[in-house]
Amino acid sequence: MLSVAVIEDDKKDAAVLCGLLTRYERESGETVRVTTFTNAEAFLTDYKPVYDAVFMDIELDGAMDGLTAAARLRKYDETVALLFVTSMAQFAIKGYEVDALDYFVKPVGYYDVKMRLDRVRRGKRTAGATVNIGVDGGVKRVLAADVYYIEVMNHTLVYHTRDGTFSCRGGSIRDLESRLEPEGFARCSISYLVNLRHCSEIRSGSVVVGGDELKITRGKRKEFVYKLAQVLGVGC
Repeated sequence: MLSVAVIEDDKKDAAVLCGLLTRYERESGETVRVTTFTNAEAFLTDYKPVYDAVFMDIELDGAMDGLTAAARLRKYDETVALLFVTSMAQFAIKGYEVDALDYFVKPVGYYDVKMRLDRVRRGKRTAGATVNIGVDGGVKRVLAADVYYIEVMNHTLVYHTRDGTFSCRGGSIRDLESRLEPEGFARCSISYLVNLRHCSEIRSGSVVVGGDELKITRGKRKEFVYKLAQVLGVGC
């Protein structure tokens, strides 16, 4: 299934785009769930990273245009496919500053939509698992592959990622271990869940992950080293 958001303040343009998405669902056999918004504020209020693709009009009425909204969206969701819709192509070029997948110039044609959604579907199959992190003002979605390790500290989960460190109260590191083990994560101690692909060095009582040295407890060492060897494809 594809979950798609359409942010468009022109009712006619929104209806046309939704009709094209319905046609794509019918012809591709892929279920497409569409949610529409008439302004960026409504879209971003209590945003949850549940969408696979966002079609964003650049020239929106209200306090926030599409480019401003997209920059704010990227603070919470780095993986969603962002597709700009505009009647003025020169504005769309700026979309690449917020990592837009592509843009459409109105009127939007079906085969343009089909080509981009086919690309979104391929990307969804190959991108891998994601992790949702509770942050101030919403939820941030990051690729599991971009997480170095997760630390539990005073009932708080601390995510160490390519883009920085994020803390989130609540949640269980045991539940994360169960979900992320197929993605190449393993516990080196009761406090750390490690992305094995980011391990750069094993020492006598520790492992270096993302430049940080983490303790390996005696009871976890044998299993941890075995899983690391499996992920890296080396003998042990």
